Amino acid sequence: MNNDFETLLNGQQFKKLYEKMSNLITEKYGLHKIEIEILLFLRNGRYDTARDIAENKFFSKAHISHAIEHLTECGYLTGKADEQDRRCIHLELTKDAEPVCEELEKLRKGLVDIIYKDVTEEEKRVMLQVGKKIAHNINKELGTF
Repeated sequence: MNNDFETLLNGQQFKKLYEKMSNLITEKYGLHKIEIEILLFLRNGRYDTARDIAENKFFSKAHISHAIEHLTECGYLTGKADEQDRRCIHLELTKDAEPVCEELEKLRKGLVDIIYKDVTEEEKRVMLQVGKKIAHNINKELGTF
């Protein structure tokens, strides 16, 4: 396999860059990486339970539980029991989470600007198409549709 392509698929360089950029926020707010990911996931607004986080982000349930507890203690999350199933808790971001999420969004935008520098719109489109196919193939093989 092409070494550059293998590096891209492995994502180690991206992870290093992301960690370098996100360390400022983790230190400023006293949060862990998983907590940042959960805040961003919930900000997206499509899903709002611990189960949704586990299924979409591939974190362990124990890590998610601990992170939700810490985010709640920090005042960034609240939980509301589902009316149909009291065991299901819907998570909501609080107003205190807004400044954190705004900084995280700026960080993500800066990250996208860095990785797409000198990449044309056509190249982005092709990369997205190929990326979707690769993700589909991986998910199919893992049985995680």
